[in-house]
Amino acid sequence: MAASISLDDAPDQSDTSLRTRQERAARQAALVRNHLTFVWRLLRRLGLSPEDADDAAQETFLIAVSKLDAIVEGQEKRYLAGIAVRSAARSRRSQRRRPDQVVAVEMDECRSSAPSSDELLARKQARTLLELAMSQMSPDVRSAFVLYELEQMTRQEIATITQTPPGTVASRIRIAREQLEAVAARFQKGRRP
Repeated sequence: MAASISLDDAPDQSDTSLRTRQERAARQAALVRNHLTFVWRLLRRLGLSPEDADDAAQETFLIAVSKLDAIVEGQEKRYLAGIAVRSAARSRRSQRRRPDQVVAVEMDECRSSAPSSDELLARKQARTLLELAMSQMSPDVRSAFVLYELEQMTRQEIATITQTPPGTVASRIRIAREQLEAVAARFQKGRRP
């Protein structure tokens, strides 16, 4: 017996279009919900003020949403990191045209119990050293350092994000570590970092 198909059984194009728009909106919302904290933290670690990080995060997600179809599922974080690094660079360029501002970078701290006053002091000193060392790094060196040491990305991922050869990424990480060690050595000798 042959099955008969009528035009009434065909899916309505408007239903398919609506479903596609709903799926896209859900993916956009998930992208922001799952990665906003990461993007904002990365932008702060790259040296942007909270206000500039807010603007750069918004720019990052606007770009990502406009190119949503190009983002491979499971690679969203890496894609967003690349956009965020470039957005931070644009923001820093525009900062140069504005009056000098001191930008303090707050590093995240996860605490399971209340630390002692000695631990708090040690953390504050370490954070101050890290912030000082990072403030003296060039933007390219700082980006490589933040992505590798703080965001735990591989050198190959960083090379892809920053569009630089892996050897250059390794050199930038080495330079960043040397600069951090130099600041720490000056601090250990009792001089101001």
